[in-house]
Amino acid sequence: FRPYYFNHLMALQMTGSQLDLWLPPSLPDLQPDIGALRAELEARARGDRPPLRMLTLVNPGNPTGVMIPRGTLDEASRLCASHGVWLVVDNTYEHFQYAGEAPHECVSGEHVINVFSFSKAFGMMGWRVGYVSFPAALAPEMLKVQDTIAICPSIASQKVALGALAAGRGWVSQRVAGLAEQKALVLAALAPLGDGAVQGGSGAIYLVARLPPHAADDVAAVRTLAEEHGVALIPGSACGAPGHIRVCYANLPLEQTREAAARLRRGLQALVDGGAGRRA
Repeated sequence: FRPYYFNHLMALQMTGSQLDLWLPPSLPDLQPDIGALRAELEARARGDRPPLRMLTLVNPGNPTGVMIPRGTLDEASRLCASHGVWLVVDNTYEHFQYAGEAPHECVSGEHVINVFSFSKAFGMMGWRVGYVSFPAALAPEMLKVQDTIAICPSIASQKVALGALAAGRGWVSQRVAGLAEQKALVLAALAPLGDGAVQGGSGAIYLVARLPPHAADDVAAVRTLAEEHGVALIPGSACGAPGHIRVCYANLPLEQTREAAARLRRGLQALVDGGAGRRA
């Protein structure tokens, strides 16, 4: 569902799946549109088009920063099971859940593959360790992929991952709780875009913001923000959401976040006031 995680799209393109990709928009609240999924599966079941083979979801979302509630996951899983579709759920940001928001939950089944990563969940970026939960019947095919592409992480990385699991989620939960002030600073920096322009923040470390109509060229806007204001964002068009930007926050020292937020606010105010980012 748009906006999607750009690496997922590239992975599908590598396999030739771009020949029949279905990329529907999300609902206005950035949740997956289960009604659209149901209609698409039923249309394909009537023979209108070839059947879907796989549905991918990211929970919580990248780039949306939105946690998918259990009811939505259950309904997506039920629909996939009834139509013979694999459901792949990327749970990379599983531990990034916030007080007052829906918790992260998983679904399982003989048609469900759950993907997990130590990179974000335990702050192990660069160590390249993750794991996959999948039905036993899929093991022979999964081992072919592992042996020809990933092979295995280094022994040092595996030992660090075991240490992280032994330490548990206490350390992680403390760091995630510390993101509240970081997120508040970034939200304040996005204020020039106006009421209703910013979404996300119920999970993961991302916010999605809509650019003003006169500055809707998101690639030009991101380039200007980087070159003239020293702040880096992701253009929404890279995620199937032109006219938007993805903003990330993290556990930097607060002084650095304040400086980054000040740059972002100045840059966005310049866009709103008629700076770069206009369509040619």
